[in-house]
Amino acid sequence: MNKFTLHFFLWCSMVLLGINKIAAQSNDSLIKDNQIDVIKNFKPVLSEAIKIPVNPNPETPSFVKPEFTYSIPTRTFTANPTLYTIKPLSLGTMLLPKLKGNYIRAGFGNYFMPVGEIYVNTVRNKDYQAGFFFKHLSGNGDQNYNNFSNNTLYGYANKFTAKGTLGTDWYYHRNAVNLYGSPNDVTKLSADPKLAYNLIDGKTNFQNHAKDSKDLVYKIEANYYHFSRENAFKENDFQAKARIAQLNANIPFELNTTFRLNNNNLYLGNGNSLNYQRIFFDLNPQLFMIGTDFYLQGGFISTISSDSAGGKFHFFPKAEGGYTIIPKKLIVFAGLTGGLNPNTFRTINTLNPFVTDLALRNTIHKIEIYGGVKGEISPQTSFYLSSSSTSIENLVTFATIDSNAAQMVLYDNGNVKRTSLAAGIQHHVGDKFRLGFHTQFHSYATTTLAKAFSLPLLESKLNMGYNIGDKFLVKLDLFYWGERSGAIVTENADLSKKIISQKLDPFVDLNFGIDYRYSKNFSAFIQINNIANGRYQRFANYPVYGINFLGGFTFTF
Repeated sequence: MNKFTLHFFLWCSMVLLGINKIAAQSNDSLIKDNQIDVIKNFKPVLSEAIKIPVNPNPETPSFVKPEFTYSIPTRTFTANPTLYTIKPLSLGTMLLPKLKGNYIRAGFGNYFMPVGEIYVNTVRNKDYQAGFFFKHLSGNGDQNYNNFSNNTLYGYANKFTAKGTLGTDWYYHRNAVNLYGSPNDVTKLSADPKLAYNLIDGKTNFQNHAKDSKDLVYKIEANYYHFSRENAFKENDFQAKARIAQLNANIPFELNTTFRLNNNNLYLGNGNSLNYQRIFFDLNPQLFMIGTDFYLQGGFISTISSDSAGGKFHFFPKAEGGYTIIPKKLIVFAGLTGGLNPNTFRTINTLNPFVTDLALRNTIHKIEIYGGVKGEISPQTSFYLSSSSTSIENLVTFATIDSNAAQMVLYDNGNVKRTSLAAGIQHHVGDKFRLGFHTQFHSYATTTLAKAFSLPLLESKLNMGYNIGDKFLVKLDLFYWGERSGAIVTENADLSKKIISQKLDPFVDLNFGIDYRYSKNFSAFIQINNIANGRYQRFANYPVYGINFLGGFTFTF
């Protein structure tokens, strides 16, 4: 093969390869015309940096302090003042709210039980204040022999002067009850078993106005009452009291003194009567000391008593101290005291209106030691827990006389040891809600009596009130008394008396009431008492009314 033939063969081969490649590209859709895409993994590679081995050497700037020269002109600038009148501030024409001192309450309930109350009072006045009050409540029980009736009339007046306040008030009360202590044997009752008590009570006092905290503060009182039951007894009692207080060397001093004359006339029948008169004089000084986290008070109680049996002097120390463990949260306290409590016809019949046979003796608390803690859980919740131990002479208890169904007083003439535990909690949310719970436990160690008749060993009470939108006022009261011992007194053939003890069951008394305020002046109420309908006995053989309710309205003007 020569050189020409070789070149011609190579040229033909290249032409054929080009034709085939063009044909292949025209048939391949992935290869575009006049464009070739290359797809491959990219791996970047940084080249090494070339550092300049030269440190900067900046120039230090130069600073030249400028010098200023100035001159004060000799002419001053005058400005003309602008005056304008300031408007005075004023309190406006706001007036005190108008008071309504008059109030009427009327209602009716089962047991044919009407109730009516009238309050009439003066409104706001800087010179005087006066008021009047009347109330009636009566009811008919299951039988005529357990009816009752209460009537109260009260009036007061106060005169305000620059030197002090002169006040007086008078009180009349009539309470009528029937002896129904033997409902299963009404023939034991007398022809007229009604006991009607009348009380007239008058008081007057004057209290000065101190201009400085170190000035002498005093209050003097004169009190008198007449208490009687028709064809039974009359009692007249007069008291003159004085209270003096002053701050000396930042230590408050207080002196209380009382002179009392108590006269009793007991009817014995057939035109005969027994007159019994007692005189008491009390002198009770005490000092107070108040620190940042403690308080102390100390003094004594002294009483001179005189009656037909002679005179006696009684002296009792009085002291109390407290220490704040947590400010406004927890306080511990302890103390001791004592005193003489005269028993009168009024005090006895207030405790038990069914008493017809009674002797007057003075109850003496010889010494009482107490202590406990009190404080706040929150600004709305407070609590207390306390205990006490005391020795009591002439403890008052009650028993039922079997012959006439009346009650009588039984005294324990020895020294009765009484131990008490008490606890309570109080919670409130403004005027919207309140809740209170209190409980007490007593233990008696009697001497001349077998037991402390009619006195509860455990008593608790729960009070609740709820204000719903200032329209509905709901209240709930619950009382619980534990087991007690009653006494029945019988007379033997030799005229000696025998005391028979009986068990008085515990009871729960639940009361509910609701007031609906239709307007500021008018409202309606419903009161339901003894919802459990328990005919429990407060005293031996004296069951209370069952469930009873009252409904009515109130009106202010």
